[in-house]
Amino acid sequence: MKITVVGAGNVGATCANVIAHKELATEVILIDIKEGLAEGKSLDIWQTAPINLFDSQPIGVTNDYAKTAGSEVVVITSGVPRKPGMSRDDLIATNASIVKSVAENVIQHSPDAIIIIVSNPLDVMSYCAYLTAKIDSSRIFGMAGILDTARFRASLAEALDVSPKDIQTVLMGGHGDTMVPLPRYTTVAGIPVTELIAEDKLTAIIERTKKGGGEIVNLLGTSAWYAPGAAAAQMVEAIVGIRSEFFPVVHGCRVNTD
Repeated sequence: MKITVVGAGNVGATCANVIAHKELATEVILIDIKEGLAEGKSLDIWQTAPINLFDSQPIGVTNDYAKTAGSEVVVITSGVPRKPGMSRDDLIATNASIVKSVAENVIQHSPDAIIIIVSNPLDVMSYCAYLTAKIDSSRIFGMAGILDTARFRASLAEALDVSPKDIQTVLMGGHGDTMVPLPRYTTVAGIPVTELIAEDKLTAIIERTKKGGGEIVNLLGTSAWYAPGAAAAQMVEAIVGIRSEFFPVVHGCRVNTD
């Protein structure tokens, strides 16, 4: 099996690293337009194989989509990251052009691939890829729901001093202020979270989750990458059949929770 990650920046490299470590594919192709970037990061990931004991082969290429041919899953992380003071929507014009070009190349060489979008603004870029690829919307997904849910669980775990593994929840809707948390369906070891935390504190955590990406941008001066990369890799894991779980995702043509 071959899996491709487009974009060897922080998010793409993190995603490729997790995919390789979990041995989700025989080959993990990492592609970027910057000369040597994907090759260097792929080599670095491969040199952890004797330490972390995995066999998946990361392969870096510069702007050569022929090397991605036959990929079963393609993760698109390409685009300009946010800077402090920017909203996701500020990236639409620049990133739409990038995602359109990438989607065209992906479909040309891997016409049967399932595509995962990570590029911001996520909801719009998923629709952009859907329009460009001209394939069924069930083969194009946006990653945001998993990331937002993870941020919500992490904040709850911190506030309640519990393991995030014991928290079950889901966030629906868009990526950002339009996301829809479901606190009445959120539990900690089976106990409704509303019985464990005051309403005002829960509301504050929900608001923090909605602005979770912006919080990291203000701290780092750029977008997050560890959590988004891991979230995209988790989607890959589900698609290739390693995990059998329900995840909130964005469909190419509409918001969905399949």
